[in-house]
Amino acid sequence: MKNTKQLVATILAIVLLVAGALCVFMGVKGQEVYNTASALLGTKKADTVNFILDPDTITEVAHDMSEGDITNFLVKDLGLDAAEVKDIVSARAKYDVEYAKSQDNDQFIEYIMEKDGISKEDATSIRKDKKQAPAYREQMLKDLLAENLGADEDEIESLIADEDMIGLVKKGFTNLNEGKGKATLFKNAIMYLFIGIVLAVAGFAYFFIRLMDDSRQGKKGGAKKSNPKLEKVGDFLLNYALYIILIVILAVVCILRPNFLEITNILNIIKQSSTKGILALGCAGLIVLAGTDLSIGRILGVCAAVTASLVQSVTYASRMFPQITEQLPVWVPLLASIAVAVLFTLFNGFGVAKLHLHAFIITLGTQLIAQGLCCIYIESQPSGTAQALSTFDRKFLDFAAGNFNIGSFALPKVVVYFLIIALIMWVVWNKTRLGKNMFAVGGNEEAARVSGVNVAKTIMLVYLMAGVLYGISAYLEAARITSCGANTGINYETDAISACVVGGVSFSGGVGTIQGVVIGAVLLQAINYSLNFLGINPYLQYVVRGLIIILAVSIDVRKYIAKK
Repeated sequence: MKNTKQLVATILAIVLLVAGALCVFMGVKGQEVYNTASALLGTKKADTVNFILDPDTITEVAHDMSEGDITNFLVKDLGLDAAEVKDIVSARAKYDVEYAKSQDNDQFIEYIMEKDGISKEDATSIRKDKKQAPAYREQMLKDLLAENLGADEDEIESLIADEDMIGLVKKGFTNLNEGKGKATLFKNAIMYLFIGIVLAVAGFAYFFIRLMDDSRQGKKGGAKKSNPKLEKVGDFLLNYALYIILIVILAVVCILRPNFLEITNILNIIKQSSTKGILALGCAGLIVLAGTDLSIGRILGVCAAVTASLVQSVTYASRMFPQITEQLPVWVPLLASIAVAVLFTLFNGFGVAKLHLHAFIITLGTQLIAQGLCCIYIESQPSGTAQALSTFDRKFLDFAAGNFNIGSFALPKVVVYFLIIALIMWVVWNKTRLGKNMFAVGGNEEAARVSGVNVAKTIMLVYLMAGVLYGISAYLEAARITSCGANTGINYETDAISACVVGGVSFSGGVGTIQGVVIGAVLLQAINYSLNFLGINPYLQYVVRGLIIILAVSIDVRKYIAKK
């Protein structure tokens, strides 16, 4: 009985998949009518439907499509008579050939020379004359049509006005409105498409759940003998799969665009990864504790706003604090940025350590608080506007975003700051009691507590350390982007967390290295930079980054399961 039910369910799932695929296919074919109509008219897709619903408004048809494509569309999709379409489309194609000749400058000059019996210099002068040239070109076209197509005066005027083709398209769109041709597919394309998706997902869900069913595992035979060499290869691929994939992507980019490896691009990648890398170094400790931080971007935003307000040039009339008449030392806004960031992260740490809130919840709340405070702070400008804070002091820009000039080579200072901070964090993680306690708490909090580790203190110190790094990053980021608005810092938490997981910091807790985070930050920024370099759609870039995060966490979980 059980097997019979499973058989029926499997057959039903197959039927759903096939029906779904068929509906999706019908939807796609219906959309093709719409897309081809847009190409034929040479209009934006938003306007195409208006022309289809009211064909009498059509005044021209584009010349971009080939003769065969136009014929197939008019006959197969719009249901017009094949013989009529073939004659008109063929005549139009011949017209396009003669029209192209009339637009060729060399042939045009020869025509003028022959027609008027003048020199090439005089003919060239007429070609360049914007008043005389159009009339000559029009006459040349008419002469070519009469000579090569044998068209009389009325036929020539009809070809130039494209009357027959416009009439065909009007007739074809009228057929669509009357239910002929592929009218049913065209009108119901979206419905077919989404019904197909629903049916396909339903069928896929059944097979996916069946695939995940592990109730039958272990019923057949004993354990298979393992090959040590294959196991080593498998472990290597498992541990470094993401690095391999990302490096392959970068290799493909280098093949497509060899100039990607220019020193300017490499420096830009490292420079852009530096501030986000510092954020990642702070976030990494929280992930080692088996937590996370969703408030990173917004904390950076409010800290960058504080920094920006304190480093505006005293000569700038619309500065945040007009009472500052002498430029503040560069370390004052740095300490202010760190103080604000630490305030937020200590709040997060208190929620995790003492209130036992999940890091996801407390940092989600802090994210909203920081966003609100950032907007309030920026809107509190004396001008009463919410314009971005800008026009920074030159000394600040040179200190935070300048270069170390080594001969003709300019090394961005932010890169040096990033490396120094990474070195300090390596020492903290690997050579101090705090680092050892952090890994102990992340690996097994209860075992750490029994071993005498002050868990709450350790958590608070890690969050404090993260706050210091967030503040430094915000200070440097304000200098890098040279302005700060309400949107500064949006989605920075995504980049920071991504750098951590790509760098091998485990969400399971207790695992991670500083060098991994640094490599992860640079690799991830290299991918982002390469996508921009190739001109990939910005929205598609979000898709790619999301897939990288999912892949990284999936590999991390797989390694955790393998260790167990």
